[in-house]
Amino acid sequence: MKKRTADGNVKVKLESPGVDRLGGLPDDVLGHILGFLPTPLAVRAAQLSRRWRRLWPAHVLALNLSVRNCTNRGVGVTFPRLCTEALSRFPTFDIPSISLEFGRHVYIAEANTWYPEAMERAAGSVRVTVPRGVVRLELPRFTRAETLNLTLHHGAYLELPPAGDDPVHFDRLTELVLATVRLPAGTPPLHDFLSSCFPRLRRLRLCRLRGGEATRELVLRSDVLEALDVDNVDDLTRLDVAAPNLRSLSTDVVVSAPRVESICLYRSYPKRLVFREDGTLTRVRRLSGLKLATLGRSDQFDYPYTKQLLQACCLTTEYLELDLLLPDEMTLLNWLGPESSSCEDLMTYVPKLPRVTVLSLTVRWGIHANVGPCLASLLSRVPSVKTLYVDSAPYCITVLLDVNYT
Repeated sequence: MKKRTADGNVKVKLESPGVDRLGGLPDDVLGHILGFLPTPLAVRAAQLSRRWRRLWPAHVLALNLSVRNCTNRGVGVTFPRLCTEALSRFPTFDIPSISLEFGRHVYIAEANTWYPEAMERAAGSVRVTVPRGVVRLELPRFTRAETLNLTLHHGAYLELPPAGDDPVHFDRLTELVLATVRLPAGTPPLHDFLSSCFPRLRRLRLCRLRGGEATRELVLRSDVLEALDVDNVDDLTRLDVAAPNLRSLSTDVVVSAPRVESICLYRSYPKRLVFREDGTLTRVRRLSGLKLATLGRSDQFDYPYTKQLLQACCLTTEYLELDLLLPDEMTLLNWLGPESSSCEDLMTYVPKLPRVTVLSLTVRWGIHANVGPCLASLLSRVPSVKTLYVDSAPYCITVLLDVNYT
C-alpha cells in the first residue's frame, strides 16, 4: 500500500506476509489457473488445503499430459498410466481442453486405449505434440473437439484413417493445424480427406507438410472456410481454392475468394499465383510480405505478382507491408546479365494507394544506392498514411537470388 508522508515522499507499506490473496478467488477462477499447469502439478497443488482438494478435477477444465512429467525406465508413473488415470478421474465425459506431449520412451502401441478415448472425450480443443522419438501416429476416426492441432517432428509420420465401413467423424471440428507432419507413401490426396471428413472446417493451417503425391495438388471447395494458411508444403504444385467466405489467405496458387480481406506472402512468392477475375481482390484491406524492387525488369522474379496485387488492390488496401529493394550496379548486373540495357524504373508501375494509413517498410539497399528519392517516390503514392514503420538492412543481392557469395 502506498502512503504519502508530510514531507511529500511516498512510503510503501508492505502487506502482511500472512495475507492469502488466492484464497479470496472463486473456485472457478482457481480451477482456471490450475488448468494452465501440467496435470500432475495441478493435482499436487490441489493438496495444499481442504478447499483446494475439491478444485481438481471438479473445477479444472483442462488436462495437460506430458511425457516430461514422467520418469523413464520403469521408475515412477509411466505416461500411458498417467493418461489413463487422469481420464478416469475427470468428473465429466466432456473435457474442454486436452494437451498431449509424447516422447521417445512412450511405446505408441500402448496408446490404443487412452489415446482414442482422449480424442473422443475432448469437447473443445486438442493439441498433440511429438517432439521426437515416435515414428508413426494414427489420427483417430472420431473426435468431438472443435480445434485440433497436431505438431510432430521431422521424422514422424501421420497416418490418416482409411476409408471403410466405419465412417470418420470430425463433424464439430472448425479449426485444424497440421505442422511438421509427414504423410506415408500411398496416402490418398489430402484434399479428399479434408473435404469428406471436415464439413464445418473454418480455419486450416498446413505448415512444413511433406506428403508426396498426397499433397501434390490441394483443391479446396468449401462454403464455410474463412482462413487458409499454407506454409512450406513440399511437392505442392497446384492450390485451387473456391471459398466464398474466405477472409484471410496466407499461401501459394489459384484463388477464388470474393470476401478475402488479408493477403500475406511468406519469404517468396509461389511459382504461379493467379487470382480469378470474380471479384476476389476487391475487398482486400491488408497486403503483407510484398517485395518491391526499384530497378530491374517488370517481368522478372517477384515483380509481376507485386504489380498485380498493388494495382488490383490499390483502392481498398489500408495496411501495406513492403520490402523495398534498391539494387546497386553489381546487383543489377547479376539480375539482368548482358541485357542491362533493359533495366526499367519499376516505381513507375506503382499506383496511387489513397486508402493506405499504415505503411511498414524494410529498406534493403546495395552499395551507393540512393535511398532518399526512392523513398520519397513511394511516400508520394500514399497520401493518407498516418503511421510509418521503417527498418533498414544493407545489401539486397541475396533477397531475390538464391546465390551464395564468399
